[in-house]
Amino acid sequence: MGFVPISIDKYVKKHMESNPFDNEKELRKHLNSALTDYNKGVKCSCGNDIWVIGSAFAGNRCFTCITGESQPDSDYEIDSAIEKRQNNKGRRHIDLIDKLKINGFFDDDGYEINTELIKKPSLCITCAKNDNPNEELLCNMNRYDQRNNKKFKCFAYEKNN
Repeated sequence: MGFVPISIDKYVKKHMESNPFDNEKELRKHLNSALTDYNKGVKCSCGNDIWVIGSAFAGNRCFTCITGESQPDSDYEIDSAIEKRQNNKGRRHIDLIDKLKINGFFDDDGYEINTELIKKPSLCITCAKNDNPNEELLCNMNRYDQRNNKKFKCFAYEKNN
């Protein structure tokens, strides 16, 4: 089945309903700390990604090392951690690439970016710099940076004559 996404606020509320004598402030502190570590790329000692919710209680460890189960079955996980896992699925991390073979683009988390998969907004097609190899690097960086924005903006745009 996999993880069930839940926000920190909803998880804390659920947890406190079942465990009314727990300290809510401490729970939030541990969850936020585990999420921060996860976002920094901290791994379990076995090399897998940490399970944020479980790590708040058991230290920075993955689901399997905490539970002994190979896969989560409707267990909760913080929604932003699930989203990050899905966005990085199938992508190589710079730390796992032979140092002599590193080239190309990497995001802020160290994951390789396939420039062929970066969508080209319609504005780019009407730009004088479209398909100019000297501009492609900067254009791709701008497109990738705005990939989740509703509206694309380019301050280097020059109308094609």
